[in-house]
Amino acid sequence: MTIPIQDILNKTIGAKKEEREIKHWHPSKIGSCMRGVYLERLGVKPDEEFDERTLRVFDVGHIFEDWIINILKKDDSLKIETQVRVEDAELDISGYADALIEYNGEKKLYEIKSKHSRAFHYMQKMGEGANRHHEYQLWLYMKILNIENGAILYVSKDDLCLLEYPVLLSDKKLEVETMSYIKALNEAWQKKDPSILPLPKKGAWQEKYCRFHKQCLEIK
Repeated sequence: MTIPIQDILNKTIGAKKEEREIKHWHPSKIGSCMRGVYLERLGVKPDEEFDERTLRVFDVGHIFEDWIINILKKDDSLKIETQVRVEDAELDISGYADALIEYNGEKKLYEIKSKHSRAFHYMQKMGEGANRHHEYQLWLYMKILNIENGAILYVSKDDLCLLEYPVLLSDKKLEVETMSYIKALNEAWQKKDPSILPLPKKGAWQEKYCRFHKQCLEIK
């Protein structure tokens, strides 16, 4: 007897993926291809849908986040609020921060990201800190919630190593980069003109992972 385990997994995980109208910019997209982010909010069908393997990877990322949070909640010295609602009408932003943790009277906002071990240890070896687009995301949450201290916690899915990188609300360079990105998106949205948004650099990850790249190139 053969049990179609992979088919069952794919069907179950695929059912979680709901097509919802995007009414605001999501902080998790900040730093990606601007035109791709614009087209996704517009409701344009992507060049290619996520394949089944990618959906499984996304789902496992949530499992690692839940695993870490559930362990931390068992420590009585911590006060933890998860999936913290983040909204700002002026910036046209909406999303959820992973965790707000209070320890010894001080609050710190966390984003939890999982990576495979090769990417994880390469990032550690290079010593360049957290991925910049992850810093954009967390900084934006911190600004809207008015939290001074934050950190991005990376977990290696293969060997469960951990890395934590601090993010400060007072980081002026990070503020300029993040707000410039949001300002550009909002200007294009108000003018209904994605052509004013720059294309990503040739060979950059923003180009490689943009699901609307063919359509980005066709925008006049």
